[in-house]
Amino acid sequence: MKRLLLVETLAIALAFVVAACGAPATAPQGGATSAPAKPNTLTAVKVDATTLDAAAPYWAQAPKLDLATITALPGKPGGPTVTIQAVYDGQYITIRSEWPDATNTLTRNTWTWDGTKFTRDGQEDFISFIWPIGNNAAFASKGCSATCHNTSTDQTKWWMGADNGEVRYDGWFWMSARTNPVSYTNDIGWSVLSDPTDMGSPRVADAADSGGFVDNTDGATNNPAPKFMSSKDMKSLILLDANKVAFDKTMLATGGTVPGFVLSKPVGSRGDVDANGVWANGKWVVVQRRLLNTGHNDDVVLIPSKPTPFGVAVADAAGDADHKISQEALTLEWK
Repeated sequence: MKRLLLVETLAIALAFVVAACGAPATAPQGGATSAPAKPNTLTAVKVDATTLDAAAPYWAQAPKLDLATITALPGKPGGPTVTIQAVYDGQYITIRSEWPDATNTLTRNTWTWDGTKFTRDGQEDFISFIWPIGNNAAFASKGCSATCHNTSTDQTKWWMGADNGEVRYDGWFWMSARTNPVSYTNDIGWSVLSDPTDMGSPRVADAADSGGFVDNTDGATNNPAPKFMSSKDMKSLILLDANKVAFDKTMLATGGTVPGFVLSKPVGSRGDVDANGVWANGKWVVVQRRLLNTGHNDDVVLIPSKPTPFGVAVADAAGDADHKISQEALTLEWK
């Protein structure tokens, strides 16, 4: 499982390398129109209490930051404009993100049975945030490019992380197929290249006592197959841990599919970020909520009044380096 996560987070991280770096998805209510944001600045507004409601009245008072995204790979088209807003209360920060996406993609590594063998394919949508843990002057001025190690002409040797163990990063990865169905954002950390042969080794999941997304495979070297299937709905693209039963091939018709992961919400630091994502009318609206200070040393501490740099990436049915990124250094400020 750890190896799988490292490989996938390396792929996600490549999105940053090339650049200079619930509730219905309805418009916020409340009468007022959100003020425009300062350039490259997300201004968090103080409210009495935050929730995961994408239509809460307080969003009308939170400035909107529109981020134009660009491709992370030469020759690929640019990405959507992502609109983000932030509010906070005495305990939590809550971030609302909205961007156009023609499809709701839920097929990450889905198994398909052709009558003889299984194949695996499919991707998902995601939005990710990266935060430096502690003061980091290089990241504040350069954004995500401060973490890039891409001097080689061989892209397989590119990696993201820190040059020494005293520099660390906190990554929030919301994913449409693997985390949204159980209402959280995958919380991971970036540090040093601990294994020179593994470009994904700087990135590991935060600690969890239980839960998370688990690869749904029997582990066979030859002709692997799913280990579990749903006891509720064999046509569903989502497999919850509470509904899993041992896989029975006789229950699957030719062309049938089985979800690629077994899902449950993590208990522990990996599950610090609650989330509610709704896809409707050709767009995603995702709200993420986390304690300002989780008490975990693998998480960034967000202090109202202290500006904090961050980066953003977004993907449409992608799991490799084909992601869209904000090329500017971004800053979270407080009001």
